[in-house]
Amino acid sequence: MSQKVLSIIVPTYNMEKYLTYCMDSFLIHKNLNKLEVLIVNDGSTDKSLEIARRYVSRAEDVFKIIDKKNGNYGSCINAALPVATAKYVKVVDADDSVNTGNLDDFVSFLAEHDVDLALSDFTLVNEERIETKTISYNFGKSFLPMEQICSTDRFKDMEMHAVTYRRELLLSSGYFQTEGISYTDQQWIFSPMATVKTVGIFNQPVYQYLIGRAGQTVDPAVKIKKMADRIKCVLDMAVQYEKLHTQVSPAVKAYLDARIRPNVQDIYLTYFTNTSKIDKTLIREFDRKFKANAPFLYQYIHSLNLHIRLWRRIAQYPLLEKIFCKGFSIALWLKLSF
Repeated sequence: MSQKVLSIIVPTYNMEKYLTYCMDSFLIHKNLNKLEVLIVNDGSTDKSLEIARRYVSRAEDVFKIIDKKNGNYGSCINAALPVATAKYVKVVDADDSVNTGNLDDFVSFLAEHDVDLALSDFTLVNEERIETKTISYNFGKSFLPMEQICSTDRFKDMEMHAVTYRRELLLSSGYFQTEGISYTDQQWIFSPMATVKTVGIFNQPVYQYLIGRAGQTVDPAVKIKKMADRIKCVLDMAVQYEKLHTQVSPAVKAYLDARIRPNVQDIYLTYFTNTSKIDKTLIREFDRKFKANAPFLYQYIHSLNLHIRLWRRIAQYPLLEKIFCKGFSIALWLKLSF
């Protein structure tokens, strides 16, 4: 049996509409024997498991199933990491896919080099799988030290679709994603970066990210509905930051800052602009736990954001809070309109 180079984890929950397309995209030609695809069936009630089994019967050395009770996205990652056998590991969502030819070349790239993190470009595609945009991470060189690259604006703008880790890096650091909630893909590009030393750049798009599917977590309506999930995810990231920020170099800290700040601020922003749709006790409990569990980050965000400072001062006065949030919404609308 050939040594596996890349394990792809595919969290799957009721994805029968998309799963066949996703699985077909992994059927590379040159390096199929070096690829491992772990389909994590997260308690699906549709035909997802049946579809997964067809691919196992087709290439049992490549496709493997982890069949488990529903525990949401993070539980799929946690279940797959100890089972994966390849040197590198990547996550591909079941409604997304890969560029098959470029994946083949990417596996060759990984087989020939030894890095902690490999970055690859990715494309956005619509429901017809037509490419609408390419996101590129061309840094001018194929290999760079983390210290040199991580504080650049391009790297700080990282998305999980670009990321492939050396699996041992995740295991040795005890990486664990929050379970039972959505939005934990943000954690995939957060704490593991604190242990990355070397970065390889593969300047071709591998991941194909589907945009426009109903019910996606990036949908503003879903973000409001899933506010409690987002709060739990961000609080866990804040606790991780509290432990890491004194242990890493200034350059890596700059990256961690750039990842955590927008996530924290977006919790408040979503509340300020949707107070009629969000239970105010959620944001107040979030703020309380944030202060208790991540005091350094709490004060850091406080010093940077005037709106959060003002809200914290008036939150105990319901009428003033209502006026503040309405004024914030109007100001934001004006900013976006002109």
